[in-house]
Amino acid sequence: MTVKHRFVLLILSVLGIAACASVSTGETFSGGDGEISARGAVGRLEAVPSGPMFEGDGGKDIRLAVLAPEVQGAAPEYLPVYVQGLLNNNFKKYGNVTLVDRQNLDRIIAEQNLAANGRFTDADFVKIGGITNAQYFLIGTIQKHSGDQYSLQLSMSDSSTGEHKAIFMKNGALRQIEGSGTLINEASADLLAQLGVRLTVAGKQALLAGNTAVVRSETGLAKGITAQASGESVEALFNYTQAINFDSSQIEALARLNVLSSSISGGSLSERIVNDLQARDRWLEVFKEASRFFNEHPPFEITFDPNLVQEGETDYAKRTANLAMRVALDPSEAGFAALNALLGGLEQTGRREAWGFKGWPLQDIHPKTPGTVVFTGKQSLSFKLDATLLNENDKALGKSSVTLSSGTLHFAAGGNEVVSDGAVSMMRFTNVKAEDLTPTLTIVIRAVNGIPSATLNANGYMRIDTGDLEGKFAFTSSGNVLEDFVFIQGGTFTMGSPASEPDRESNETQHQVTVSGFYMGKYEVTQQEYKKVMGTNPSRWKGSNLPVEQVSWFDALEYCNKRSRREGLTPAYTISETNVTWDRNANGYRLPTEAEWEYACRAGTTTPFSTGNNIRTSQANYDGNYPWDKTTAVGSFASNAWGLYDMHGNVWEWCWDWYGDYNIRARTDPTGAASGSDHVLRGGGWGSGAQHLRSATRHFSTPSNWGSVIGFRVVRP
Repeated sequence: MTVKHRFVLLILSVLGIAACASVSTGETFSGGDGEISARGAVGRLEAVPSGPMFEGDGGKDIRLAVLAPEVQGAAPEYLPVYVQGLLNNNFKKYGNVTLVDRQNLDRIIAEQNLAANGRFTDADFVKIGGITNAQYFLIGTIQKHSGDQYSLQLSMSDSSTGEHKAIFMKNGALRQIEGSGTLINEASADLLAQLGVRLTVAGKQALLAGNTAVVRSETGLAKGITAQASGESVEALFNYTQAINFDSSQIEALARLNVLSSSISGGSLSERIVNDLQARDRWLEVFKEASRFFNEHPPFEITFDPNLVQEGETDYAKRTANLAMRVALDPSEAGFAALNALLGGLEQTGRREAWGFKGWPLQDIHPKTPGTVVFTGKQSLSFKLDATLLNENDKALGKSSVTLSSGTLHFAAGGNEVVSDGAVSMMRFTNVKAEDLTPTLTIVIRAVNGIPSATLNANGYMRIDTGDLEGKFAFTSSGNVLEDFVFIQGGTFTMGSPASEPDRESNETQHQVTVSGFYMGKYEVTQQEYKKVMGTNPSRWKGSNLPVEQVSWFDALEYCNKRSRREGLTPAYTISETNVTWDRNANGYRLPTEAEWEYACRAGTTTPFSTGNNIRTSQANYDGNYPWDKTTAVGSFASNAWGLYDMHGNVWEWCWDWYGDYNIRARTDPTGAASGSDHVLRGGGWGSGAQHLRSATRHFSTPSNWGSVIGFRVVRP
């Protein structure tokens, strides 16, 4: 029996250093496809999704030249290179965009003698685009304002004409650019969308959530490049090595490290050192830093099998079962390659023995040098994970302790390379009572190497949708599922707006509609509710009682089906890729039809708004000269006459219907056009003008689209 994995967050302490694998989505992992890999033995490990990041071919036919942005005002000298590198990483991974090689572009620019000091005219950029055969080029400016505040401005232009294709501008703190890459990730998502690249739900969430390991790796690479350009070879060595260990797929850092290591061993560094003693001191400095880094961040990866499995048969007398999940500790090939590049560089000097670099691995240096820190004396490293299995009521169903050992680290091939074998083990939870099982289980990492998660100031958990277990044991929903719903008594109303209504659109032709009774959620679906069902929160504005946003029409339908199954209801929708059918006899959650939505919004009124002929910022969250400029908690404003909140403003709400012209004949329970390319959105959002909050206003978008102004609410028969 297999239980599908839905998302993972693991807190790992590596010799006292906290590490964590970030949230991944259900779309990414299904059944036994691929593995969940926490890459890079670093301060924060990140889960690497195995599923597609973009829809279809992404932007594979887009050729893009990304140039380091110009900095205006004081900023870290490596910042432009870092921004360029993270943009490169994002466009390639999340958009399948073909990028012009950075080193080749530098060479081309130098050969063509274009401008000077990194400042280029528009004509220069057009010329660069032509030289590199790039379709677009991306340039930018990082401008320092007061204090820690900066502005990030990026412009993507056509290489043949210079015409702007996409623009991103936003202000933020330096830590949002340099420390977390938040602004750069937002810029990447925005620019990709403007280029027409459609991210999957998993891709969008992974991109906006960011990846600590990638950010730190790009920082190390940028620092290494700028240090090497300044002639600081040892500093460059440190940073290239660290870049590789933060992200084992950092090929450019590894290539630069190998070239630099060969240069040092070949004598170019020695030529700048006065004598042999100073050369030895410089290598001591290298290994002092390298030793500290490798002790804190051993080059290993934690990987999880994407399946929770049942071991053995169910004990039908005791009604218990044994559950388990595979976890492995694997050596990072790139991480060990970085270490061995340093060792190889030292070996090729021919002075290792004379300088006293002896022992395993270089743990015993003679003669002793005060203050020198060298590699740990341990020849293997162990990581003990203490975990607890919880159900949705936070009841502990079992405990497990797993110890993963790196195996003996040893020199191979005549003592020139350090290698490791890694380890595999199982997290086992025995005699789990069937009566305690719930549709979602959570594995909580309580401690690592004896250090409690609370001490690490973090909580680790691995949430699993119990999938096939539902077929073996019956589940009952808890609580009153209709507690936050209002029954909307059926009736007949005039849908659309009169010709005399201000700001009326031509698609609002009035016609008579009869609606049957139904239950509608008092509030837009909150982030807390969405995360409980879906296991993730895609929203830009985080808060448990804020409406969930950045959800597509497909996301909303999947939520409805999953919530229905959790509560023992029949799902309303059958979803096969992009084909969806609605079972109107099902008793599960669903989206309202456009007619149901307008009927409920009006609450018996015939005026432009349920509040009358006008609406004020004290009555709804919308763009009244930016009073909020983001979402507000559901229910922050008074309800309409039927007890429904935020029907005007906060977020646009998805409806079931395809968008199309109204059939103006009198109809009962209409469901919209028979087909189309867009689905209806209603109600206006926090960024909308008042005219878009009118009860009759119709908006629409493609079903895969999403944004921080788009959410939904659900209904029940």
